[in-house]
Amino acid sequence: MPRTPSRHTPRVAVPLTLTLATGALLVATACAGDAGRSAASDSAAASASTASAVVRFDSTHELSAVSNVGAAPILALAPDGRHATAWVSAPNGGTDGRLHVLVTRDGAPSGDGIMRELTDVLGPIEPHGEAPPKLAWVNRKDGGLTLGALYVVGKLVPGRRFPASALRFVRSDDGGNSWSAPVTVTDDTTKALVEGLETDFGSHNFHALHGAPDGTFHVAWLDGRHGKSAVYTTHSTDGGVTWAPNVRVVPAGASLTEACPCCRTAIAADNNGRVYLAWRAVMTDSAAPGGGSAGTTGATQGAGAGRDPHAAHGGAAARRTIRDIVVARSDDNGRSWGTPVRVHHDDWVFDGCPHAGPSLAVDSAGALHAAWWTGKPGAAGVFYSQSRDGAQTFAPAQPLGVADASQPAHVQLAVRGRSVVATWDDGTRRVPQVVMRVSSNGGGSFAEAVPVSESGRAAAFPVLMVSPTGNAVTVAWSEQAPDAAQAAAKARPNMRDPKAVMPLPRVGNSQVLVRRGVIGGTAVAERTSSDRFRPLAVGDAAPAFSGEVLVGAGVGDTVQLAASGQVTLVNIWATWCTSCKEEMADLQALFERYRQSGLRVVAVSVDQGSPAKVQRFAQAERLGFSVVHDPAGTIQASYGVVGVPETLLIDRAGVVRWKTAGNIHGALPAARAAIDAALQPTLAMRPSVSPQRP
Repeated sequence: MPRTPSRHTPRVAVPLTLTLATGALLVATACAGDAGRSAASDSAAASASTASAVVRFDSTHELSAVSNVGAAPILALAPDGRHATAWVSAPNGGTDGRLHVLVTRDGAPSGDGIMRELTDVLGPIEPHGEAPPKLAWVNRKDGGLTLGALYVVGKLVPGRRFPASALRFVRSDDGGNSWSAPVTVTDDTTKALVEGLETDFGSHNFHALHGAPDGTFHVAWLDGRHGKSAVYTTHSTDGGVTWAPNVRVVPAGASLTEACPCCRTAIAADNNGRVYLAWRAVMTDSAAPGGGSAGTTGATQGAGAGRDPHAAHGGAAARRTIRDIVVARSDDNGRSWGTPVRVHHDDWVFDGCPHAGPSLAVDSAGALHAAWWTGKPGAAGVFYSQSRDGAQTFAPAQPLGVADASQPAHVQLAVRGRSVVATWDDGTRRVPQVVMRVSSNGGGSFAEAVPVSESGRAAAFPVLMVSPTGNAVTVAWSEQAPDAAQAAAKARPNMRDPKAVMPLPRVGNSQVLVRRGVIGGTAVAERTSSDRFRPLAVGDAAPAFSGEVLVGAGVGDTVQLAASGQVTLVNIWATWCTSCKEEMADLQALFERYRQSGLRVVAVSVDQGSPAKVQRFAQAERLGFSVVHDPAGTIQASYGVVGVPETLLIDRAGVVRWKTAGNIHGALPAARAAIDAALQPTLAMRPSVSPQRP
């Protein structure tokens, strides 16, 4: 039965404005080459000249008040002006995810509309922020509109480390009042791989849904059916009733065939039938020893790896990979795809799991707009570019929110007329805050960043919608208080059953918030440098951290990091990260080589939930060094870890002597040199900066 629409309680309006420090732009100029210098200086100058093009927001509303809790929001604007909003909720914030869809005439979050709660017979709908349910509208041949929703259903399968996933689609032909039965858009079968697993399930996630101007629904996702993660697509020309055969975008063995398996895809289409698809590609670092040419993976397809939705980070442990954004174009409605093109040579060398994909939008003139996040040290953050030749080439990247370091940010674009709007959860802050920048000249320059969410709260995964006139915006996001998020992590069941597996994701106590804004002038306030996100650097004093040893040296003891009087190699990892698991043999070799000389190796797992999976993995690998479990991720926050794996060497005085991000294999010579030096008692360093970290 349909729920009765309710009016949502507004929060007190807070007049928030923000200027990103000019220093963030200057950092990019020092690290991005001539193109980066030009883009940064042009952007800084343009921001000064268009400072009035900021946004004035109304009060913040709790959309998920009607469902108690909520996560993973999405917005979609219909051609006739109707607004569709969706999020995932679950009773008591648990794992039984349901999709809530609200359709209103004027888009007002407190206005009357049609609210429906949708469930799926296959299982719970996942509330994954990087892979949320997607909404899109298309025109029908009879003149009506169809609203489509695409989401992932998770399923626990015996013998699997991760839940299997099914990609499902539902549609409404009457503005959200009634909905069709769900259908599966993927056409592979995994029965031969896992006995008893329905054909709908496999490794299908990090999806995109787009309603093209010609009435076609386009869908993309990451798929592991043949081993390494790859991008697949399908489309429907009858409003989602039937779907075309699945297409692998880049053939196996071709350049850029491997996709980063934990970053979302993005789709956009123009009025001329062109369809664009973006994702984060995996390519070999040509500068690394043994590396191939940039833009190739040099990896073979591993049989059966596709059973794990997070499988396939990289291949051989020696391979150092670049994770940059690429775009491919289809000129035949998604039946085939051209060769992918890199949007910008970030050359971010990282063999890990960033969970941050790109965003695409096409304007009425056919220009393609792209935004993305990169974690490249020295020029980390959110960038923007555009192409006016059908994604053959892209303009120099403009830094929208860039600093020396940044946590993963999740950027979304929307374009209407000459207005280009970008919003993201600013990872250059210690506690991410949703911000927005607006261009009123088609992306040529952007005004200062304006905060959307309140400071001091953990705001994440914003989504965006711009009015047909281009002068009004709506933003929704998920939010928790930082202490509430940590408390929820610590309160998760501590399952010690050796047969336990990773549970289905919980909604938790998060809320979906929404704000509406009007583009116009307002005052601008600087933010302080103390609010910036700053990873732990060489020469810093390591923050204190303690945890119980689950497996390896000192089982049952409480290990202390920082100024412990020992030389300690600290590895921050997770069982769901393939690169982390691949480097364990190298960590074990370092431990065996240096343990008699006084080196301590401590691997801190940031897996959420039970420690059972961490124990099982460490025992199966016969790891001799100390393995600690940190389900709340406190070491990630205090050490400023961007992504796993990350490894740091801390000397006897508690000073960081060396660090590396990604698989340690390619950095082993540097690691051994740093260990040799740190084990010499006469070479102890002292902190080069204040030991007190914010």
